[in-house]
Amino acid sequence: MSTIRKRLSYANVIATIALFVSLGGGAFAALRVSDNSVGAKQLKRNAVTGAKVRNASLTGVDVKDGSLTGADVKPRSLVGEDIKPGSLTPEMLPRFGLANLYGVSGTAINGSAIELKNGECGRFTFGANGAQPGDAVILQGSDIVGLEHAIEGGPTISNPNQLNVTVCADSEHAVNQAASTVQLRFDTLR
Repeated sequence: MSTIRKRLSYANVIATIALFVSLGGGAFAALRVSDNSVGAKQLKRNAVTGAKVRNASLTGVDVKDGSLTGADVKPRSLVGEDIKPGSLTPEMLPRFGLANLYGVSGTAINGSAIELKNGECGRFTFGANGAQPGDAVILQGSDIVGLEHAIEGGPTISNPNQLNVTVCADSEHAVNQAASTVQLRFDTLR
């Protein structure tokens, strides 16, 4: 015991006490943090990064409205199951942050006569100012009463300023429209 007393100095005693206090304080802090007790107030700004968020754990309600833009959407990343058929209209694009994908709007007019027998379908060219190859097209129906018994669809663009549209007459009515008499409302996405 006298050997220990000879080696005891004020510095050694203080260092030993400091060691136990620091170890004890850390253990005390570890014991005091309970499950689900860390919240937004305890997190430093920008402490949570994308790498720290579990994959597929965020949903639409976790993303601030209007915070995503078309630049945040990877090209060709939206697929059919992401968008309900017929549910997307040009007016809705800003809500999805896709307003910069909006191309042009206008009225497409048939360049030639549309003559179809009952139940017959055909492809027809419509003049559509501003439409460009590669654009996606949304048709909004016909403004002409003569096509009320026909279905228009499948628009594609192979040449600038032209839509290729499939027109089908219903099973009970023929379609007989002169050139420049059918008007289709269209919108494009780029």
